[in-house]
Amino acid sequence: MRIVVYLPFVVSALLGLAIPRFGRRLAPATATRLLVVAGVACAASSVLTLVFLASTYLGQVPLVASFGDWSAGLLEALDPVPRPAAQLALLALAVVGALAVRTATRQVLTWRRASRACRRASAASGGLVVVDNPVPHAYAVPGGFGDPGRVVVTTGILRALDADERRVLLAHERAHLRHRHHLYRTAAAVAAALNPLLASLPRAVEYTTERWADERAAEEVGDRKVAARAIVKAALAGGGHRRRTGLAALAFGHGDVLPRVNHLLTAPPRRRPLTVAALIVAVAACLVATNESRTDTESLFEEAESSPPVVHVVDGGRHTSVAEVSALRGTPLRTGCPAGAQAAAGRLCVR
Repeated sequence: MRIVVYLPFVVSALLGLAIPRFGRRLAPATATRLLVVAGVACAASSVLTLVFLASTYLGQVPLVASFGDWSAGLLEALDPVPRPAAQLALLALAVVGALAVRTATRQVLTWRRASRACRRASAASGGLVVVDNPVPHAYAVPGGFGDPGRVVVTTGILRALDADERRVLLAHERAHLRHRHHLYRTAAAVAAALNPLLASLPRAVEYTTERWADERAAEEVGDRKVAARAIVKAALAGGGHRRRTGLAALAFGHGDVLPRVNHLLTAPPRRRPLTVAALIVAVAACLVATNESRTDTESLFEEAESSPPVVHVVDGGRHTSVAEVSALRGTPLRTGCPAGAQAAAGRLCVR
């Protein structure tokens, strides 16, 4: 197995450092899609790399080898992966797998609780739920299959904004639902759980999805300044009452407000092909490295499955392969028939 097996970890570390910059430079819709795709690809590649590394150790366990056609002893002799590295990979697989399951489960449960709460509330046309609460707050709650979701607003936030700003508010939250931003955020969170080197990904995707909704709201009202003003007023009104709603509820006026406002007060983001190309190269590098590692692992097990000429070990009284005897004894084999022994066809007597 070649050094290329570790390339997904190197790419993931570099991507983790560059993710915040990519999120700021790219158009928000493009940034969200590319960052999530790159993050998921790197996370999947790193997990598969851990599987390949751990498999070389697990394949040497006699019970595991009994289910395959390879020789545990021969695999141990051929294995280029240090045993501590393979054992560490096995431990890492268990840890990141548990973290990913916990993250995904937590998000699904949060969606279900929020959806049930919204279904119990009376919704106006367009899936709008108005809660009589003086605390200024607004967020989107995704629905299930066939359910477009709900926009939840309090009377406090409605009083804090004028008519045009309320249009921005509703357009922003409906953009979250229409573009399924909660799925991007969940994918980013699970990818970061599978690969801790991508720890910056969830926050970056949260920021880009907020900017994505900001841009759609500005397009709908036709005034970027009004959209910026609405975000500022919502943030100021809810400054002392901010609560965490999780990935299932996408809140208005939260999440890096100043950068979002600055983007709205400038021209719409322009295309950056070099940044896009860098992300595509990162994804391609991970995929190519993973495929090479898969090929190396398959070749290793295939070599361990090969059947060299069978020899009879005179002093051991058992049949085994030349390669196995060399690996186990660590000394060159001398072939020849002892007195009184007769070589069978295709076999050698070894002493």
